[in-house]
Amino acid sequence: MKKKWIALSAALCLVISLLGACGNTENGSGNTGDKQTQAPASNGDVKDTDAADTEGKTTAADDADDEDMSEINMVYISMGPIPNGLSDVQDAINAITEEEINTHVNLEMIESGNYEQQIGLKTSSNEKVDLLVTLPMGSASYNNMASQNQLMDITDYLEEYGQDILSTVGDLVKATTRDGRIYGVTTYRSLVTSAYIVMRTDVLEDLGLLEKAQNMTSLSEYTEILKAVKESEKWGSLAGIVPSDAVGTCLALSGCYLGQDKFADATAYDQLGDLNKIIAINPDGSDPVVKNNYAADEYKAMWEQMQKWYNDGYVYKDVTTNKEMAGQLVKSNVAFSFFCQSEIGVETSKTQECGMPVTCVKMLTLPTSTSSCTKFVWTVPSSATEPEAAVKFMNMMYTDSRIANLLAWGIEGTHYQVKDGIGYYMDGEDANNCAYHTIDFLFGNQFIVLPWEGQSADFREVAKKEMDEGGNSAYLGFSCDTTVISTELSAISNVLAEFRPAVDGGVASADDYQQFLDKLEASGIQKVIDAYQSQLDEWLAANK
Repeated sequence: MKKKWIALSAALCLVISLLGACGNTENGSGNTGDKQTQAPASNGDVKDTDAADTEGKTTAADDADDEDMSEINMVYISMGPIPNGLSDVQDAINAITEEEINTHVNLEMIESGNYEQQIGLKTSSNEKVDLLVTLPMGSASYNNMASQNQLMDITDYLEEYGQDILSTVGDLVKATTRDGRIYGVTTYRSLVTSAYIVMRTDVLEDLGLLEKAQNMTSLSEYTEILKAVKESEKWGSLAGIVPSDAVGTCLALSGCYLGQDKFADATAYDQLGDLNKIIAINPDGSDPVVKNNYAADEYKAMWEQMQKWYNDGYVYKDVTTNKEMAGQLVKSNVAFSFFCQSEIGVETSKTQECGMPVTCVKMLTLPTSTSSCTKFVWTVPSSATEPEAAVKFMNMMYTDSRIANLLAWGIEGTHYQVKDGIGYYMDGEDANNCAYHTIDFLFGNQFIVLPWEGQSADFREVAKKEMDEGGNSAYLGFSCDTTVISTELSAISNVLAEFRPAVDGGVASADDYQQFLDKLEASGIQKVIDAYQSQLDEWLAANK
């Protein structure tokens, strides 16, 4: 049994060690007794974590000195190799949580290529997982796990322990609400996303193509750049286009129709919360008819474009079997470019992921939709044994910048330093040799994470303003109860696994594409579309 005095001792020891470690930071935090550690407030300003972050927070240990300490297992995805400093970050987090919410947190990161499989194994074996983040698609997606009854209803826990979460995300919680009950919370981040082409800046500069890339407005111009890279003696070994994820996604990004030559002619569709790209509907509300996305002319146009690029040798030869994220392929010197969806500050985030400077060109901006909110969702699995403690810790992730910064950037003075309100690697370190550095959008509330090098000190405030002013789909908040079509969705999932990497990667022939559509029909895709249409009609009638 762990007692409060143990937690206090651990906290004091860590504070002493951090004060020593921080003595060399350039912002001076922690090197004298009259200076305190600084962290970003939710509005992008810097606030005093010793005072502001603890103001108004409950301390479970104070209320229950003799209460057994809760222990939670938190599982989440790593966008690259597992960082060496993870255990140190875990210790730093527990120095806070053991004292303030009487909870010990075990962190488990799983690399992207293994995440879906490992979550499936943990779920099927009923392994103790108290908190996990879902993926944008596949068996570990929010929609799939909720439909399979693998997630707890956390409505009451949020009401008791997560009021700060609810006030932070506001109406966005509707996206993860089913029949009035909440089964997860979207990561609160810049949800105004755009489609981008991401290219290595060093290659563009070496070939004299940087200005051309920065100013391009069409796929034709992009093709000219791909051709120049392929024909270059120095860079010709690079794959021109690699998939952005481990399921072969290239041009056919979720919610985007990018097959037209001019970027200005690209259009968006709403997936109505379906992350398998089965469902498509016009997001402006003018035509509330649900369609089979894969049979749409706009989707076929993307396949046709990818097929041209593949036949011309511009697409990664392992596009159908690749299990790595695009950033890792760039970092490994395999790739020149890829397509992605991202938010404001994309060049900074992708530079971090790729381990080198990249140039990003916007193609299309999408409205915020249910699908935007269900890409990454923090949930309490059905196998959780400590749901109360899990939600208490969630509440800290969404409101406490100390926790948010530890999860994203690590320990200040050890893993990163702060200059003028912006985070930087320690001197002599970068993305390739630092002990700990992850991503800022995954851990609850991106807006309380310190801006990183390449961003302005007020970047979070600017991003928050952009999101607040961005447009929403007419169907934000609608979600389909897919239990009535679970058999069909399972069969369709198998078809997608068989065909979609080849279709999205341009490998599939016209006959392959038709076989893909035929198998979708045989698997019951029309029943799925009908179920979405019926429930959408009811939702629209109830929300007039």
